Amino acid sequence: MKLGIKKVQENEWLIHIGYASIKMDRFSVELLNITLEHLIALEHGESHSVLNSYTQLACKIKELEPAGIQLLVRSIDNQDLLKLMQVANDDSLTQMVVENVGGILAKQLNSDLEKSIMPTESDAKAAIKRVVVKMFELESQGKIEFMDEMTQYI
Repeated sequence: MKLGIKKVQENEWLIHIGYASIKMDRFSVELLNITLEHLIALEHGESHSVLNSYTQLACKIKELEPAGIQLLVRSIDNQDLLKLMQVANDDSLTQMVVENVGGILAKQLNSDLEKSIMPTESDAKAAIKRVVVKMFELESQGKIEFMDEMTQYI
């Protein structure tokens, strides 16, 4: 059986499975990848957390320049951002976010991180999905760009 993936536009992908072709957005392609990782882990008798995969996907925020982080956090709901930071429990992510929001919001987020209860898995996944979808939307519009050690300009 043939299996393939092809980028059609910035936020549109074509997945080929056998004779079938399915158009997907970037988040759906990432969900497909998470599902395949989950199946592979189960085949080998290992455990796999979908919530951890969502969190790893959202941690791409750390690859953004400060201006990109600022644009992203202005574009998403503060509660979604808070839930992501609670579930991720990543000091570098929290620090990057706090440094790139306004002073009042930074104080509020720090206070909420200390006082808020951990969200349920379904609430956390929904919040992270909204963050990631917005992140991919801004990337497809050319407003933000992910930078890593492999990024080069010619």
